[in-house]
Amino acid sequence: MRTGFRAACLMALFWMLAVAAAPAQKRKPKVGHSRHVFVSVTDVAGAPVLDLADADFEVTDGARKREILSSGLAKSPMRIALLVDTSDGTANAITQIRNGLTAFLEALPADAEVMVVSTGRQVRVRLQPTTDRKQAADLAKGMFSDGGATPLRDALLEIDDRFFLKTEDRWPVFIIITGDSAESSAPANETKFNKWLNEIPARGISAHAFALKYRGGGVPDLVAHHVVQTAGGRFDFMNTANALPDKLKVLGEQVANDAKEMSRWYEVEFETNSDGSSPVEVGVARVGVGIRVSYRRVTQ
Repeated sequence: MRTGFRAACLMALFWMLAVAAAPAQKRKPKVGHSRHVFVSVTDVAGAPVLDLADADFEVTDGARKREILSSGLAKSPMRIALLVDTSDGTANAITQIRNGLTAFLEALPADAEVMVVSTGRQVRVRLQPTTDRKQAADLAKGMFSDGGATPLRDALLEIDDRFFLKTEDRWPVFIIITGDSAESSAPANETKFNKWLNEIPARGISAHAFALKYRGGGVPDLVAHHVVQTAGGRFDFMNTANALPDKLKVLGEQVANDAKEMSRWYEVEFETNSDGSSPVEVGVARVGVGIRVSYRRVTQ
């Protein structure tokens, strides 16, 4: 017993000495975070140049040359969240909303995923992301009013967290149809929402909205306007919903054109430690080309 105990102690001592003598592994220093821009490259005739690789790009951010993490044509299909206000604020417009959603869906590109979320009284995912247009259209035709107020801020945060934030191979798009009644989002989410709002451009989120202003002085339409303004999308308000179907059809065509146009742009991701306020300059190792740079996917 005594011999075995001494042997065990010696083995433990040798193990500790070996660990102490082992060289420490070097860690790659953490530079910061990633950021991306969208780049259009055309030849002298104006035709898109579609054969560039990572080594062809040079990015300068904050007066420093940055490492290119990835690049490629921005062909990620859209994931579109239709946020439909079914509160008291849109009760009189539910028929026009149904017709408008149908017209919007018909105009979308075939590979775009669509999900439907209602925001009357509470946030309800009515349809999970799908490319099944018939399923989406059937759901749209069956939309009804839930009454109450609308938790629009909560809906934006929840849908982004559940369906956009961790899905890197989709182009996130919010389409908001809202009234101007009361906003019932949790007060505790206001700070979180403002932080999320500031992150929209860097994440390439697109957003468009229609606000039905029946009462005046509402909050949801202001929330929608802030989101769209930050994303650089289309915001339209109206005192009557009669024109909503035609406007949604036009928006669907615009969204489809955006998808076609952006498939000829490059999405360039680079490493940076800047706060995002400094200008980004992009160079291309190709003679005689034209370059356009955008921080957003929507280019119109």
